[in-house]
Amino acid sequence: MDAELQIHEVRGAGATEVTVVVRCLRGPVRLGARFSLVRDTRAPIDLTVTGIVRYGRPDRVIDPVHSGLVTLRGTGGHELRPVVGEAGREVMPVIQGDNPAAP
Repeated sequence: MDAELQIHEVRGAGATEVTVVVRCLRGPVRLGARFSLVRDTRAPIDLTVTGIVRYGRPDRVIDPVHSGLVTLRGTGGHELRPVVGEAGREVMPVIQGDNPAAP
């Protein structure tokens, strides 16, 4: 898996689409990246990046340590909400997946 995003906030969620504020942990993550797993809970998801906005502008990629607004389409969006960890604090989910093949 060559793509990893930490979810900081869910901005909007529908049946098949979710928009989230993220921090890129591994990548860069490109449009079309497909996420299949929530790292700590091992929850299966099937979400594809359909939009990236950085600094108020659409972009095709988000690099490690940068934050942005990402739109994901598919199933499992309900798994992206924070969970309460053992210490009683919220734990932000981290999703893992793969970038599309390079053009």
